[in-house]
Amino acid sequence: MINPVKPVLDLIGDEYLLNRVKLKMGEQVEYIMSKLFNLWDNQESKKISVEATKKEGKNWIALCPFHPDQNRPNLYIDEEKETYYCFTCKKNGFLYNPDYRKSGDRNNKSIAATYNYKDEQGNLLYQVVRFNPKGFCQRRPDGNNDWIWNLKDINPVLYHLPELLRSTNPVLIVEGEKDVENLKRMGFTATTSPMGAGKWKASYNKYLKDKEVILIPDHDQPGYQHCQRIGQSLRGIAGNIKWLELPGLEEKEDISDWIEKEKGNTKEKLLQLIKEAPDFSLKKYDERTVKPINLKLKDRTKTIVPNLVHLVGDQGRTKYLFCKNGQWLIEDYFIKDDKRYSPKQNLPIKILNPNIIKRTFNLDIARLATEIDAFIKSYLEMPFDSDYLILAMWVFHTYLIEKFNTTPILYFYGVKETGKSRAGEVLSELAFRAQRLTSLTEATLFRSVELFKPTLIIDEIKLMGKGGNQGLADLIKTTYKRGLKVSRINLNKSGEDQIEYYDTFTPLVICTTESIPDIIESRCILFTMQKNSNPQIEKMIDKKWANDLRERLTIFRANYITRELPEAQYIARGRLNEIMFPLYQSLLMVGPDRKNEFIDIVKRIQKSKENEDGMSLEAEIVKAIDDEYRENQNKQFLTQAISKRLNEIRSENEIISDRAVSNRIKRLGFDKTRFKNGRMGFRINDERLGSLKSKYKIARGTEASEGSEGSEG
Repeated sequence: MINPVKPVLDLIGDEYLLNRVKLKMGEQVEYIMSKLFNLWDNQESKKISVEATKKEGKNWIALCPFHPDQNRPNLYIDEEKETYYCFTCKKNGFLYNPDYRKSGDRNNKSIAATYNYKDEQGNLLYQVVRFNPKGFCQRRPDGNNDWIWNLKDINPVLYHLPELLRSTNPVLIVEGEKDVENLKRMGFTATTSPMGAGKWKASYNKYLKDKEVILIPDHDQPGYQHCQRIGQSLRGIAGNIKWLELPGLEEKEDISDWIEKEKGNTKEKLLQLIKEAPDFSLKKYDERTVKPINLKLKDRTKTIVPNLVHLVGDQGRTKYLFCKNGQWLIEDYFIKDDKRYSPKQNLPIKILNPNIIKRTFNLDIARLATEIDAFIKSYLEMPFDSDYLILAMWVFHTYLIEKFNTTPILYFYGVKETGKSRAGEVLSELAFRAQRLTSLTEATLFRSVELFKPTLIIDEIKLMGKGGNQGLADLIKTTYKRGLKVSRINLNKSGEDQIEYYDTFTPLVICTTESIPDIIESRCILFTMQKNSNPQIEKMIDKKWANDLRERLTIFRANYITRELPEAQYIARGRLNEIMFPLYQSLLMVGPDRKNEFIDIVKRIQKSKENEDGMSLEAEIVKAIDDEYRENQNKQFLTQAISKRLNEIRSENEIISDRAVSNRIKRLGFDKTRFKNGRMGFRINDERLGSLKSKYKIARGTEASEGSEGSEG
């Protein structure tokens, strides 16, 4: 039994963990863990001990010993980084660490050199400090002639950045500030990235745009890998990249060792080596011998690669467009492992021109939304004014399609020459990776979606009735929701490998004079098109305007693709909420002031769907069952009785079979039952029937009293 008064002490090195017990009316109620820390006071050069009595996340919290802090603890201690910071007096520093574990014991080491890292204007951002014995730390000015020993909230830059930007000479990239200083004394322009090998950032690339770069690796595997990564990162940005392996170096030696090795290793000799150096190429290196392994990249075609923003048509070729650290990058290839991927050429989808890289990432998103609305209105006459808002939000959501799990199918329906094809044409100018098709097969759909992730716009399609493509209809109904896989048999494989699964989730537009199956229409936003009343909208589409909007939509994608979608409450019930919710979330990003307008639109669609449900075959069946129940006061009925009621008003060609009626009755939720004469029928559940009457807006007549069980139906 633990004594509730006496603390329990566990000795761990020089620190103590105290498990104390809080008492309440003599009863033991909870344990409180505290920890003893030793702080190093850099100004006084002494160790100060504090007891932290609370922990939040990774930080311990204690009373600050550097100012009167008697009531509210304000000193935060990061045990992992071995740092402390007071949010009241702003005192900060490192924990006392005699073993020089993570951050290095600066107290027992002398500073051998400091290297100033400055911004583009020449202002000091931070220092890299080299200790003796060898060790490194980073520190930044605190504004009071002292240092903060971390780089919190500092964006690292290249060493000697101002000189690098001014120079028109080739830039030598080495590993380490000491190497840079030695090259500088020889008259070269040189730089390095802070914090050693493997720490190159894509944000450094912009400083080397169009410059000639010479990569000089340290003679070890980390050095070679470091410069290989830099070379790969700079391809397509630097004007030219050379690779210089210095002769005569031993394992782990570098450019500074080469300079000191022989008197003949002069500036002139280094210039000659640079002149003879080959262009950079991707290589792998043997870990044991540090010699290059001949690496032959396997060329592959792959259009959709990680972190892709869009595709660009440049110099007759389709290329990748990336955004890295606020910079546009156009790349011919995407390299992973031993494969070099390039996009499929001549894809029939809308891509960008290379001028996109001249655009900034600043975007007036509200103005963009207004212009998209205006563009659609200029070329398309919709049945309702509210339809333009729906179409504009649909366009926006295609640019963030990876973020959504559902997408509405847009269904433009009407007789000939009512603007259906025009709708597809207009949307193909704006939507993300739009591909417009006049015919579609099952193979085209699932392979195109799997490989290229386009926005599909289909002009004329027949999915039901005579000549309808049932297989294609089955595929289309899966496009609205992520994760609804379709299976196909690959006869070139065997066993279980023959069955392959494809995700057909993609934005889809159907423009047709044909009706479509109910199950697909339930996943659609329906636009019943009419003949144009304004001939002005039939003018030629302004391609320059369309391209400008696509580029700005791509900037929207680059800015928002890594952000979380806005949280929102459901705006409708069931399937309608599924298909409208992505558009609503898009609206909350680009035009939240129109939120109530959008909700009213959804309510209108909901009411319209309810009215359509009231005129459906299911509604007729429910009314027939209710009539049968009220007239015969019997809770059992035969399928034939319902079929007879339904077919009384139908022509011979419209007759509905007993089997079709029976299947619909089962789907409506009525249970089968056997009559006393052995015939099969259905049993009425009052609650279920009442629910269906409410759903299909069937007026309640005189309710039947609970009938007896029929003897023959």
